[in-house]
Amino acid sequence: MVNTRELVRGRVALRKLFRPEEVVFAILAAALLALMLATGVRRFSGFDHPRFFQIGAVLMVAIFARAFILETRQGRAALRPALASSFLVLRDFFPFLGVTLLYEMLHDLTPLLRPNPIDRYLIAIDHALFHVDVPLWIGSFATPWLTRAMVFFYGSYYAIPALFASILYWNREQRLFRDFMVSGVVATVLGYVGYLLVPAVGPYVYQAELFPTRLPGGGPETHLFIAAIDSLRGVARDCFPSLHTANTCVVLAFSWCYRRRLFALYLPIALGLFVSTVYLRMHYVVDVFGGFATAAAAVYLGPRLDRWWYRYRGTRLGAEIGADAELARRRCD
Repeated sequence: MVNTRELVRGRVALRKLFRPEEVVFAILAAALLALMLATGVRRFSGFDHPRFFQIGAVLMVAIFARAFILETRQGRAALRPALASSFLVLRDFFPFLGVTLLYEMLHDLTPLLRPNPIDRYLIAIDHALFHVDVPLWIGSFATPWLTRAMVFFYGSYYAIPALFASILYWNREQRLFRDFMVSGVVATVLGYVGYLLVPAVGPYVYQAELFPTRLPGGGPETHLFIAAIDSLRGVARDCFPSLHTANTCVVLAFSWCYRRRLFALYLPIALGLFVSTVYLRMHYVVDVFGGFATAAAAVYLGPRLDRWWYRYRGTRLGAEIGADAELARRRCD
């Protein structure tokens, strides 16, 4: 017979050894690797973007150097504690690498798994709500300067979540940091599932014949933006839901909990980003609505998942997590 006590001990040991986001990533990565083998994909295009790994290597060296210098100033042998400190920091920020690698796997898999995009259904929903092709209609207001602004708003997505996480981490807001990171992982995983269930390539690909130019009102400098998007996205089915929208909303939610002034500072950029996803013809409006719903689910589920994972009744760790959770909840009210 199965020993129930041993099973419980095994689950507790697993929770002590791994974090919830690491287990989620491992399960999703295993599923995607199995699909890659089944579909004949032997590599993924993440290796075609060496800048990700170059930036990561530079950050790793910087983190180690800082830890080494701090330990040296204490007059101790610095190598081992500096390595341990660096590993902890890298582990804390691992979700940013994980979501990038998993996206690259999906980038190559979705055209094989779902070769026929279903954009027409998303377009039909937009038509039912607004009676126009919104990306085409909003383009009638285009100017070169507006397009430059929208490119800035859209591109802010690639820096601000990591910057906000770093601010929380630097200021030792460990509970908010954990809630933010796990919520971001939940939002991203929900988005990746959406890509598989609702394969869509977006207006700039599916409705290309409607647009005389690739970007509305774009000048020559926007060619760099176009090249970057083509390199990163290609024809991946990654429209619904809009993860630009979802993860931006997650940042907004936790910036409200952290500092109201920071929330007020970021809000105009976030609103501009929501508009930019449609203005730049990356998404339909229904994708943005899907991003709002994804963010709401992630902000609700993320902290609860982390609490459940580390819930040890009668232990000091459980009591500390409970107290931290209550404090974080009050700050978000």
